[in-house]
Amino acid sequence: MPQKELERQLLDEISGKQLMEYAQYITSEDRESGSPGEKRAAEYFRQVMGDLGLDVEIHYVENYISLPVKGTLTLQNGEALASCITHSYGASTGPEGLTGHAVFFTGNEDVSGKIAVMRGLASAVPCKNLENRGAAGIICITSGDYPYNMSISPIWGQPVPSTVDMISKIPVLTVNTPDGEALLKALEKGEDQVKMTAEVSTKFRTVPICVAELKADKPTDRFIMFGGHLDSWHKGGADNGGANAVVLELARVFSKHTDLLNTNIRFVWWSGHSNGRYSGSNWYADTHWEDIHYNAVANFDIDTVGTKGSNNFDHIECNRQCYTLGRTVVKERTGQDPHYMRIQRNGDQSFWAHGVPTLFECLSLQPTDGAGKGTFMPGLPWYWHTTQDLFEHLGEEELLRDAQIFALAIFRTAAATAYPFAFGELAVEMSSDLDNYQRIAGDKFDLSGVKELVEELSGKFRALDAEIVRLNSLAEPGDEDLSRAGRVNGLCMDLNRILIPVHYCKNGDLFQVDLAIPIPAFPEFEEVQKLAGMDPATDEFKFLERQLLRERNRVYHYLKKAVSRLESEGL
Repeated sequence: MPQKELERQLLDEISGKQLMEYAQYITSEDRESGSPGEKRAAEYFRQVMGDLGLDVEIHYVENYISLPVKGTLTLQNGEALASCITHSYGASTGPEGLTGHAVFFTGNEDVSGKIAVMRGLASAVPCKNLENRGAAGIICITSGDYPYNMSISPIWGQPVPSTVDMISKIPVLTVNTPDGEALLKALEKGEDQVKMTAEVSTKFRTVPICVAELKADKPTDRFIMFGGHLDSWHKGGADNGGANAVVLELARVFSKHTDLLNTNIRFVWWSGHSNGRYSGSNWYADTHWEDIHYNAVANFDIDTVGTKGSNNFDHIECNRQCYTLGRTVVKERTGQDPHYMRIQRNGDQSFWAHGVPTLFECLSLQPTDGAGKGTFMPGLPWYWHTTQDLFEHLGEEELLRDAQIFALAIFRTAAATAYPFAFGELAVEMSSDLDNYQRIAGDKFDLSGVKELVEELSGKFRALDAEIVRLNSLAEPGDEDLSRAGRVNGLCMDLNRILIPVHYCKNGDLFQVDLAIPIPAFPEFEEVQKLAGMDPATDEFKFLERQLLRERNRVYHYLKKAVSRLESEGL
């Protein structure tokens, strides 16, 4: 049967009704990490996947989980702001609370010993910045009528001795826009004394990590990972009940077509996404390091899909070598042409040190000139991370469409003769990154040798991309072509293992974990901006210059390794 006809048959088998049935069950209870509702959903995963004949494991593990219990905020005039909540990994005040003088922080105000008030989300970087400035507490004002639940820890996953002290030592609250305006008006009148209380329960809790393996008929240890987080804020209809339903439904459909697959598919649900700061996927990454490093072909991450009215496919979040595949399937299913967005340090991206590329995270968005305007990220639904994220916000038509997009991308990877990566544009991205660093560094630091290696990679990447396209265009590849495809697939795996850690990871040790904060491309060179503003005659300049020299050596070494690996395959 021709490939396109196979794909049409596969997509036709995906049921919108079944998707909604799965989602309605999953979202019928609150699913905070370690909660009874989360366990109930995890056992549903076991039941559904087991009935499909998949190998299922529910790992019940102890992770360091932080659950916000209650927050209160009282103004100087005695008014209690009803929308107030507190956050995962914030400090508790005790019942006596914290009373102090509040100051609205816009960037430079002295907050030492005071309660800092800021607009925006209670996220790790701004909260840690205010704590480091000496703030005694923090009050965040978010947009809309419902405060956004957040985790404020800068630690990715499980704390270890070198990071545990980074957990916040001060209480953090959030109020909605109306209550925030009442607070700011009080401050303008000089009524700056407030009382805040925060209760947060942070301890080791038992949580489920759900894994089900669909084996291809052709024996292989390699697998595609597909899934997202199970735990949610409250009932989590969109975030992440719809995505959880897609995982179950695609397992149902793909389980009928193992004869078409060349690669296994590993379906996963992580716990501890927000309440554990990605601790579920981090546990899996640490515990199964070698299996993931040697056998994981790609990670398809799914989060906040299928919401009513979501018709905006403005961009695709991914590693650059996955973009061509993602762009193609989105264009085919929607007619839209999404642009590339470098995937960010969030959303259970626990596998970069393993060298595993990711395609997708959030997919369909709300119109940014309508329901998605003014949200945390343009296009996210207004009810994201609030009590209002309910099953009723999922649309059967939208959920079916998004499931079909994921199915098509996964099928074209799992059934491919050669893994459908496209590395050519990765060289363009890396070259642009280096040009930017060189402009910042000026004549203080030289990156020309690294840039030359990237230019050498560029031509070889284009040749590799052409070979991948050729192999996948063959209707009936012969033994020689299959042998060549096996070598090309091994080459793609090796290139990802070499390049993703050096392009995405700040920590040079692949077995350690970077923080849960934004990380730029080639993070080794982030300090060139500091070097550019220093006097070359100073000791400080020379110390930093030597550090950057070592980092440049590291980048050069790995890029040279990639060149050599390409040359070993005649490219």
